[in-house]
Amino acid sequence: MKVIVITGANRGVGLGIAQVFHEISYKVIGLNRTFCEEEWMEEIYCDVSDPTSIQHAIKQVDDLYKQIDIVVCNAGVRHFSPIHLITQDEWEESLKVNLSAPLFMIKYTFDLLSKNNGMMFFIGSHAGEYPFENGVAYSSTKAGLHAMVEVAIQDLRYHNIRTCCLSLGAISNIALPDDEWKLTPTDIGELIVSLSNLHPRVLPAYVEMRPAKPKPSPVIGLERLQYI
Repeated sequence: MKVIVITGANRGVGLGIAQVFHEISYKVIGLNRTFCEEEWMEEIYCDVSDPTSIQHAIKQVDDLYKQIDIVVCNAGVRHFSPIHLITQDEWEESLKVNLSAPLFMIKYTFDLLSKNNGMMFFIGSHAGEYPFENGVAYSSTKAGLHAMVEVAIQDLRYHNIRTCCLSLGAISNIALPDDEWKLTPTDIGELIVSLSNLHPRVLPAYVEMRPAKPKPSPVIGLERLQYI
């Protein structure tokens, strides 16, 4: 039996990833603040904004299974505000959930992953590479996450842990007719399965995933540069 631990697995991308791994017979453990109560998922309460909560949750995994093969750091928050209007609470929550939580997930899963030649996947966003108006908290933390993964690669590769940052484009968490062109949560789950099945000598450090046919931009060619 292989064990995958996913933060924020109660809905959206996290739940889609969990479903895909359940279908290939992984033991799926969701570190969730709100439970989805899927009978096939082992849910452990975890508030990822609190490092102590993360530590306690991973200890429960260790006590129950003594094993982790894959970790997916998926939980995140999105606060959008003009840079001069963002509140202290919005900024600090973004840092805690989007940036500090992945760091402490690395810290507290290190021993179990190293023992099992494990992999860690970090759910990034195009917002980190392509910042936008009102996105200071989200873009900054996702850019920081990418930098953190690059450091993790150097620090962890000789401890038998491979790390990968996934930069994701538009995702449809709710099935709407106009969203058929977007990525789905299970698309992302299938990507992680494929990457985890690569030979251990392969380290997929950074993978960008985009919709194949997004809506055409109203501004094309050289004209786009005048709007940067």
